Amino acid sequence: MARTLVLWIPAWPVIAAQCDDELPGAVRGAALALIHKGAVVACSPEASASGVRVGMKRRDAQMRCPGLSVLPDSPERNRRVFDQVLLALQDTVSQHTLVEPGMLAFGARGLSRFYGGEEASAIALVSALSSSEQGFHSRVGISDDLFSAVMAAQQTDPAHPIRIVESGASSAFLAGLPISVLDDASAVSLLSRLGVNTLGECVALGESALRERFGTAGEQIYRLAAGRDGTWLSPHHSPVDTSESIALLEPLHLIDQLAFSIRHATENYHRRLFSAGVVCTRVRITIGFDSGQPYVRTWLHPRFFSASELVDRVRWQLESLARDSAGLGEQPPGVVSVRFEALRPEHLGVHEPGLWGQGPDSRVHHVLSRVQGIVGAHGVLSASSATSRFPGGTQVLTTWGEKTTDGEVGPLPGALPEPFPGTVFALPPEVALHDAKGRTVLIDKAELSASPASLVLGSRRLDLVSWAGPWPVTERWWDPAKARYAHRLQVLDERGIGWLLTTSEGHQWRIEARYD
Repeated sequence: MARTLVLWIPAWPVIAAQCDDELPGAVRGAALALIHKGAVVACSPEASASGVRVGMKRRDAQMRCPGLSVLPDSPERNRRVFDQVLLALQDTVSQHTLVEPGMLAFGARGLSRFYGGEEASAIALVSALSSSEQGFHSRVGISDDLFSAVMAAQQTDPAHPIRIVESGASSAFLAGLPISVLDDASAVSLLSRLGVNTLGECVALGESALRERFGTAGEQIYRLAAGRDGTWLSPHHSPVDTSESIALLEPLHLIDQLAFSIRHATENYHRRLFSAGVVCTRVRITIGFDSGQPYVRTWLHPRFFSASELVDRVRWQLESLARDSAGLGEQPPGVVSVRFEALRPEHLGVHEPGLWGQGPDSRVHHVLSRVQGIVGAHGVLSASSATSRFPGGTQVLTTWGEKTTDGEVGPLPGALPEPFPGTVFALPPEVALHDAKGRTVLIDKAELSASPASLVLGSRRLDLVSWAGPWPVTERWWDPAKARYAHRLQVLDERGIGWLLTTSEGHQWRIEARYD
């Protein structure tokens, strides 16, 4: 009988979000909930301690925990970040079977023979993950088949992370488990109504009875409950390391000199990825200096990076730093190292040219990259949207090919609610806000001096039919250089056009945006 070892990392979707390098650091260690279709599907221990529960509506969860960070559930992120686990295990085990992101299966016989026993094998795997850079906490279950090994892993606890079911004892081990562990909601519901509450009671019904009631699904239920899961493991090799560090013999100050020095190593790095069948579509480049402070930026590509394009990104990154240093009258430090990290390695086959060529996106990127080579990286910009408390902050220009900011992930009190205004003024014009008697409407302690009745913009006077607010908006109050404070007011004129007004002085109003 083939023994199976299952390695399980509990609450993997939450851990994947906390370990994702592409998310803001504020998410790590904070109360976090993952949302799908408006409901919580997973939450961190910090969120659970505040009363957040799986299945709870998003609004209810935020009421229970006002500081809750909310992210959409992402199967893509779960798979991508799980590569960090596979890399942490590559020196401990060569092959694995992916059950799902957060869970791996191995043939226990080979591991036991290599490490000197099943328990020693489990300890080796758990230790490899706990000593990794991310410090993953895992559990292990070992049994005669995949299903019972999964159940054994899920019956562990932090104090006892390893559960070994003796050979031939799978059926007895499973007999006491509730039928809710079966992944068949309709069958579980019916069996519960019939008074069948454990897997042992389910087996007692007999395979023929289950087959008559549930068809082929009943046969599968019987085999799982009886410890006869026939699922075969399909081993795969661990993924290739998608990072490369280049150490320089001496600090370099000239950009062309650095580009020449790293070109050969960059070509080898690109060739290594290519030979493993993966390509780099998003890369994080870390440039180390003799001053000790690294410079990190993330770059994107609509298809995938070539070796020369990676060198170009290093060049542009240094040119940007050189401009900033020149503006401050400082001498740029010497470069001592360059590190590439492919954040989203993808299979090469996905990016093979189609029957009619590479398509317009690749050609557009090629042309714009050529333009950047002539005018500089910052000469070509792309527009994107972002979350902000102020309308002017929702429009962001970033360098073509650079990672765009995804906005703030955590709670953003004071953010402008939907629907968003159609027109945002780059230079908000000053306006006069009058009450019914023609007096200027002032604001003091978040209260208006009178109800707004008209809006005067230059020589134009607009009568108002409705208004809402004011709402105080505070941003970066702890930083005097970047702090912003204002009151926001929404008004509706007689033509049905909405206006978003703000004031920071209490008497001088400005039009931030218009609802077209």
